[in-house]
Amino acid sequence: MSAKTIRSSGLPKTRRAQALERVYASDNARLASALAEAGPLWIGDVTIRPELLHLTCPPPGHAVGDHLHPFLEVTYVEEGGTDYFRDGARIPVRRGEIFCMPPDTVHSWKNRSARSVLFGFMLTVSPASNRTDTLAFRLPEAASALGYRIGPSDDLRSAFELLRAEVRRERSYQQTVTVTYIRLVLQLVVRHLSDYIGLRPEKRDSHSDSRPEQILLQARAFIEANLAYGVSLADVARHLGISGRHLNRIFTRRGGVSVGETIAAARLEKARQLLRSNREMAVTEIAALCGFNDVSYFCRFFRERTGRTPKEFAAV
Repeated sequence: MSAKTIRSSGLPKTRRAQALERVYASDNARLASALAEAGPLWIGDVTIRPELLHLTCPPPGHAVGDHLHPFLEVTYVEEGGTDYFRDGARIPVRRGEIFCMPPDTVHSWKNRSARSVLFGFMLTVSPASNRTDTLAFRLPEAASALGYRIGPSDDLRSAFELLRAEVRRERSYQQTVTVTYIRLVLQLVVRHLSDYIGLRPEKRDSHSDSRPEQILLQARAFIEANLAYGVSLADVARHLGISGRHLNRIFTRRGGVSVGETIAAARLEKARQLLRSNREMAVTEIAALCGFNDVSYFCRFFRERTGRTPKEFAAV
């Protein structure tokens, strides 16, 4: 597949993609409401923030070409079977199995059943320290080591099925129960991945001076995960539940630069990476993946900071 087909899930959904979810519109409305109530999940030194949870019913033979997204994807195949592809290798995922894809990893998929039902999370994983040997940094490594496919334990499979059954209820539906099952699923997913690499979450540092460092790290993780959305200082502050002024103060004191400059640097670095690794990708696509709606502004921004246009940089 050509690199030109690469897309990010951070971009607006197509009408076709929306149609795939319309079959479960009511269930997805319940899931969205429960997800908002569930909020982030703290597991030791790892913060799991579920950004999306939805049911999709792709038609026979439906395929999605090469794409990437800034989230850890955890998709349970409730019915049917789906073939995922990574670097040309086929990863068949059958009913009752889980597809797990690390952030910013190019992949594609194709439905190979008459009827499939996919139950998928998109997760932002944030560390509470800057040590790269901790679980928050290594969860994507676990997904890769597993071959992007999980044969879940009985308790994890049961948790998915209980969550699905509660959402499906026509009477006596309880959102608090759905929230509980969402949290249970996430805890069990993290346990499965951590057990595979033999690394447990560490206890959070309770010292008062660790709080600014955790805010800094979680803010940076949120920025990286949401570049394609045109993330701003206000977005990051709202995500962390603090004022923009306080957040900027932490950044300038701890990191030496403002939140705005941190976002700009992250956009520039992502643009450099995409230009180096995907030379056939259109500049308009790279601009969108880095959060720029105006490709002309993106080109000016890139040239001011590197001394070269995106095309000149890619040609080197």
